[in-house]
Amino acid sequence: MEAAEAPKGAVLIGPVGAEDSWRPHDLATLPRLASAHGSSLVLALDEVLSVLSEEGDRLITAFDLPRDFVDVLRAAGFPLDPIPLVDSSSHDVVARTLALADAVRPQVAGMMLKPYAARPECERIASALRLAYVAPPVECAILVNSKTWSNQVVRRYGWKGAAWPVTSLAELERRVSEERSVVLLKDPYGVSGQGTVAIRSETAYRSVARHFTRQIARGKRLELLVQPRFEKRRDISSHWRISQDGSVLGTGFLENDVDGFRYRGSAPLDPASLSPEEFEHLESAGRALCGELFEAGYFGPVSIDGLITADGTVVPCLEVNARVSMGTVALALMRHAAGRQLHAALEFINVRLDAEGQHFSAFADGLADAGLLYTGRGPGVLPITAGTFTHGRRGRLVLGVFHRPGAATGMVRKALEIACACGIHPEDGRYPCHHVTAEISPKAS
Repeated sequence: MEAAEAPKGAVLIGPVGAEDSWRPHDLATLPRLASAHGSSLVLALDEVLSVLSEEGDRLITAFDLPRDFVDVLRAAGFPLDPIPLVDSSSHDVVARTLALADAVRPQVAGMMLKPYAARPECERIASALRLAYVAPPVECAILVNSKTWSNQVVRRYGWKGAAWPVTSLAELERRVSEERSVVLLKDPYGVSGQGTVAIRSETAYRSVARHFTRQIARGKRLELLVQPRFEKRRDISSHWRISQDGSVLGTGFLENDVDGFRYRGSAPLDPASLSPEEFEHLESAGRALCGELFEAGYFGPVSIDGLITADGTVVPCLEVNARVSMGTVALALMRHAAGRQLHAALEFINVRLDAEGQHFSAFADGLADAGLLYTGRGPGVLPITAGTFTHGRRGRLVLGVFHRPGAATGMVRKALEIACACGIHPEDGRYPCHHVTAEISPKAS
């Protein structure tokens, strides 16, 4: 019997908001969590998968990708090959792909499905498009991506940073009242800051308690984690890949820029910034967690968020993301940069847009005119999404910054001066917007 032919490439697909498909519908929600997913900004974030594309891969996104975005990514050395949208009226990438399977199938014959995360619909997509698909059971992904599960592992190993699980209002009030400072309430499937609420006063707690009381009266159940707020020295994530045979490969450590609970980007972790004991604790905990994930039935990419407190306490696991993550994207940028003797960082910058328009074209042209657009040959700035600052009045610049040591901050500032001139205004105090009227000629070095 002849061996089956290996898949000819991968079909990359989102959406990146996998947590809403995993989250049980009967769970009560924290304030703000109900609208965490579904905005055009979150839908367009699937465009970051562009930098994970390898030669022969195809990409399916919620929004049609502008031709100039594809050209810019390809010129930078990322072989982006999107599947054009036959029907752009729907931005539900899963439903649209299933509905248009007959049109998409000939374009992906003999390929493998590589989704952002294992979702319930992935088997259906693979079947409809006749793609190879190897993934852990969805029930396993749902289990291990819950903060409740990872917190159980933390408590079992006796690591610092464990939270208290609560399933009733009485238990919630008791745990909150026992803390003498700010306490955090975490939703098991919250993401990107939308699943955490800081309780700073009795008044704030009473407001949240009323919010839950109303939902419980409607038949919802309570499942939360209560955790003290840590004074951080640095936010850290470790990244791993678990093979189907259980072998574990460490793919990197990142230092993350987190403002409150909002992710703002990643850069390589300098091992010299940690003591040998701190680094060893993070690494050994990461490997132990990967072992627990495999025992639970999971294999694939993993990121583990942790931190070092101001007093040097190592908190090795705040949560587990058993999926592709923004850290995966950052590491892809760094591997690309290393092959060109450069460093790389990933930047997320919230912006306000003057009006609907061709913001990507204007911004890319501005970067190119200033000699700052990354083209794969030297330092530069590369927008790795287009839709996140095209659809709506607010958006997000997602930038890959390819730099030499010490130059990244200056390059980002120059790029944002150009963005301001294009009607894209940072909503971040680190980067005040200055309208630019004169020609800019930065020397990225």
